[in-house]
Order: sequence, then structure tokens, then C-alpha cells
Amino acid sequence: MRTLRITAWTLAAAGLIVGLTACSSEGDPNQLGNPETTLNPGDPFTPGPGGVPGGGAAGQTPEEGPPVQLEQRKRDYGESLRAASLKLVGELPTLAEINTITGSEADQRKAYEGHVDRLVADPRFAAKMVDYWRDTLRTAQVGQVQMNQPNKDFAANFAALVTVQGRPYTDLFTATTGTCPTFDPATNTLTAGNCPDNTGAPTVGILTDRGLMAQYFAPLAFRRARFIQETFVCAKFPTEFSDKPVSMGLTVYTNPWPFDSITGGTTARVDFKDTSAVNCANCHSTMNHIAPLFANFNDTGAYNATQIQVQVPIAGNPRANAVDWLPAGQPFAWRLNQNVTDIAGLGAAIAKDPDVAACAVTRAWNYAFSRGDVVGDLATVPAAVTKAEVEAFKAGSFNYKNTLARIFKSDDFTMW
Repeated sequence: MRTLRITAWTLAAAGLIVGLTACSSEGDPNQLGNPETTLNPGDPFTPGPGGVPGGGAAGQTPEEGPPVQLEQRKRDYGESLRAASLKLVGELPTLAEINTITGSEADQRKAYEGHVDRLVADPRFAAKMVDYWRDTLRTAQVGQVQMNQPNKDFAANFAALVTVQGRPYTDLFTATTGTCPTFDPATNTLTAGNCPDNTGAPTVGILTDRGLMAQYFAPLAFRRARFIQETFVCAKFPTEFSDKPVSMGLTVYTNPWPFDSITGGTTARVDFKDTSAVNCANCHSTMNHIAPLFANFNDTGAYNATQIQVQVPIAGNPRANAVDWLPAGQPFAWRLNQNVTDIAGLGAAIAKDPDVAACAVTRAWNYAFSRGDVVGDLATVPAAVTKAEVEAFKAGSFNYKNTLARIFKSDDFTMW
């Protein structure tokens, strides 16, 4: 039988693998980001992990227009309490609560910070966090769970539970039990629970959640890899850059992995080393070392330990083989020199990645300030703005609830 060979650029043109300079998300029905505008990681307008390296005129970012005159702002703890209350529990504060903010500025600050602590301890905070994580993960159960289908609420519920209970954020990538909680909106109660039977499937935080695996099912498991990258690193592929890019015809190879570390060439079903229009390997040298780890989950998120469940987008949609991603002997890896053997190892590597911590803080910051998505809307935050919060997040055992509280107490939030 004749083998049909296809290039990654052809897949991009068909909307199956979106390439160009950054393997962008244009045409993705879940809108996991917009096209990258440049491959240059030093460009001041290029989003980096959790923020931008700077850029534009002094004091100006591309999405925000003219610089704000910070000295013209005034501190207003009453307005801050109204905004924080809506964000954290979904209701305005009572008049009595507002009236407690009185006296000297120090007294007002103390009263306001006490209210923030009260709000994150309020049962209604759980409901807001369920909504927050549904939005972040772009998944939620609609109606009753149908036969053989997964519950798409579990991942958001678990992330909300980790947040509300002040557990380490890294549990999202490492927890081995209790990752399928239920949520009762009538009582704002999250109840821990193990996932329904998925024979042979590992439990690695939300990385193995059936609902997420079903939501992001696609050929060669690339949407699953992109989901993790864009959601938890806050940047699109490519994400690794060599300090010595290599010219290849009219293209440039910028990834630090050896060019031959991925599948390609005239005998491959998908040529990830195609350089006819863009250098596909810039993205795929990283992606192809991650995606196979999620290949055994089918379109309903069910796991088969002995058979790859994703397909190659060529005639007949055949099941993928290991060599469709990597040559024999190539390791799975989160990043270059961060080899892993399974999803549990991948989760541990993600949990240690400083870019993941920075991304978590950026998403919390954008939530507090009602900004758009850091990837899809390019609502980036300069690293200098969040640096102190990132350090406090890491030093505080990755407690996401405390991070949210600190941001709502920050000078930036209380100045109007």
C-alpha cells in the first residue's frame, strides 16, 4: 500500500497544525491564543512566560496605550473593597462593611486587608474559584454527563479545591488522589473525591483528567500539549530558543534541540523537519517530546495503556505510531535536558518550572484587574510588576489563595 506523506506546513494550511512563526492558534475552535507576530524572543512586544520583557515607549505597553500618570492616582480603600468583594465572592459589600473603613490611612488599610482575608475565607469564594478555573481551563460540564463521556467539571473543581484549601498550586500537576471533587452551588461546598474508574489510567493532577483529555483531543495529541503550554506557561510555542540559531535555506532554526531529534524527511508520514516555508521544528522539537505522553487517551478521555489512541491527519486517519513524533531512542521531555519517562515525571518537571509560577501569578493579576487572557488577548504583565508576588508565591509553598489575597491588598489594586 502506498504511504501518503504530508508536511507539517501542509497540515498548517489545512488548519490541523497551525504553524507560521509560532505554531499559533488561529483557527482553533477553542481559541487557545492568537498568531505570534515574531520569532524574536528579544522583541519588546513578544510575550514571554507570564509577561513581556518590556518594550514600547517608556512606561507604555502595546495593549494599554499612553502611560498612566501614577502620581495622579489616589488610594481609595472603599472602592477597592467594592471591587474585591465582587471578584472574590460575587456580591457588593454591605454598607456596614464599607463603613468600617475609616480613620487614618493606616487604620483604613488594616480594615481593608481584614476584609480581603474575610472574603477569601467566605464560602462564596469557592464558587468564584470554580468559575475562574472553568474560564482558565475552558471546560465545564453542560447538562447531564452522557454515557461513556467524562465529567468536564472535575478539573476546574479540583483546581478550585486546591485554591480554596490553600494547598500548593503544584498539586495541579502532581496529585495522585482526590482529583475529581464535586461542587454543590447551593452550599458553595467542594467535596473531595477520587475519579470514576478509568482502568489503567495514571492520576497526575489535572494532567490526566478525562474531561480535559476529551476537550483537547486532536491528531497527534498536539492540542493537549498546547493546552498545557499556553494555560500554565502563558506563552505559545515556540518556547525554547537557542543562543546560536542556525540558518536553513530561507528559514532559521531557533530551537536548542538537535534538528534531528524529531521525525521528518521523505519517509515520514508528517515531515516535522520541513523548511520550505517556515521551520516547523522550531515548535515541534519541543512539542514532539511532550505530545506522545498524552497519546493513549482517546476522544472521550479514556486511557489505553497498550495502544496509542490519537490519529495522524492523513488519508484514512491511521493511528499514530511512536515514530510519527520521534526517532527511535529519543526521550520524552518537558524541555531540553529535562527528560521524563511518563506523565508523572512530566508533572513533576512542570511543577518545578519557574515560568509556570510566573504564569500563575500573571493569571491571578489579570483576574484581579479584569484584564483579558495573557495568551489569547495578549494581556501580558511586565515581569517587573509581578516579581515580588512571584517570589512570595514560591516562598509561600505556592499558596494560590494567599497570592490572590496579596494582589487584592497591593498598592496597585488600592490606588485609583
